[in-house]
Amino acid sequence: MLNVIIADDHPIFRAGIRTTLTDALGEATIREAGDMAALRARLDDAAADLLLLDVFFPGLEPEADVKGLRRAYPPMAILMVSMLTERSAVERLLRAGANGFIGKSAPPDSLARGLKEVMAGDRPVYMPAPGRGRRATSGDNPVAALPRRQLQILRFICLGLSNKEIAAELDLSISTVRHHVSALLHRLNVANRASAASYGVAQGVLASTEHAEDG
Repeated sequence: MLNVIIADDHPIFRAGIRTTLTDALGEATIREAGDMAALRARLDDAAADLLLLDVFFPGLEPEADVKGLRRAYPPMAILMVSMLTERSAVERLLRAGANGFIGKSAPPDSLARGLKEVMAGDRPVYMPAPGRGRRATSGDNPVAALPRRQLQILRFICLGLSNKEIAAELDLSISTVRHHVSALLHRLNVANRASAASYGVAQGVLASTEHAEDG
């Protein structure tokens, strides 16, 4: 019987994946994890044939941890399922060792098709339909009112970069980046980086190609 782990911090989404997975692949042993510690515990308990992993999973450093999972569990298929909309970031995850990517806002049948394809040895990539992501406007939410530096940092958080990586990208100290991240979480009224990333992606932060520095 197929052994599957669903790693996502939203119980309702995990329940939806369970139904789709059973319909697409038949009977399976399905375990769930809500954060990285729980995922590692599930993998220590028993190997999995398939891991469905959210890019913005609590405790996950996307590229580094995907590389580590690929080295530690070579036979396991890793299918990323996320709100991420930036193709270059998806390609980086595939190079790190992911077997496929399904956008949460991609067409409804994408997940079922992607599950079948990844278990057949293919590398499915289903991105959101054009126009699904959009830039935030000042009337929508606090993202549009962020200072430029915090907007840059939010974009990097959405791409899965750590504070150290963001500091290198922006030529800042790690302590300065931590300060900006703390202020950013307060402005957006979210509890952690994963929530900030999900919120930012939903508001079209990755649709921006602006990298200008503060003046």
